Amino acid sequence: MDQEQLRMDLEYITQVRDLPEGESLRTVLARLDTCAQTAGLQDRLEHYLTKRSYAKALVWLDHPDSPHHP
Repeated sequence: MDQEQLRMDLEYITQVRDLPEGESLRTVLARLDTCAQTAGLQDRLEHYLTKRSYAKALVWLDHPDSPHHP
């Protein structure tokens, strides 16, 4: 999954962006679950995606060097 698609999917899930017509939350969640299984994914991003901490994942995309907050 490219970074732009990942960002949009995270924005859909966190309700920052409205779902486009024809798109469903189920489809977005499936893409995010698939992305979480991508080889070579950065550890913290993988953690956020596998734990479904989507708001944290979205923040991480903008600030990957920020400290982790539980």
